[in-house]
Amino acid sequence: MKEIKFRVWDKVRQKIFKPQAITFDTQTLVPFAVSVPGRSWEPAGKFELLQWTGLHDANGTDVYEGDFIKISSAIYKVIWNKSTASFDLVEPGSSLNRNISDVGIGDIVGNQYQNADLLR
Repeated sequence: MKEIKFRVWDKVRQKIFKPQAITFDTQTLVPFAVSVPGRSWEPAGKFELLQWTGLHDANGTDVYEGDFIKISSAIYKVIWNKSTASFDLVEPGSSLNRNISDVGIGDIVGNQYQNADLLR
C-alpha cells in the first residue's frame, strides 16, 4: 500500500506543521480533528490539510499539494485535480501545465501559504 502523508497549514498561527495525528469522520471520511506539536486535538477547520504527492523534488524533498516548484525559469503550483483524481503542475497565468512527474527535475521554492508573492 502506498504511504499517505499530510502536513497542515495552521490558519491561526500562520505556520506549516507535520501533524501528530488526524482523525476522520468514519462515515464521511471528512477530517474531524488535528493534533499538532504543542497542542491537543483541535477542529480540522482551523487547518488546511496538504497531501503528499508521493513524489520528491530534485533534492529528494517530499512534494506536497500547494508547493511551488521551479523548473527551468518557470514556477509551477502543485494542485489536486478533482476531475482526473491526480496531482498536476500548473503555471499561474498561463495555459501551460506540466506532468506531475516532472517535479523530479525541479526544486521546491516555496508554497502557496508562505510564499504567495512568488507567483506575482
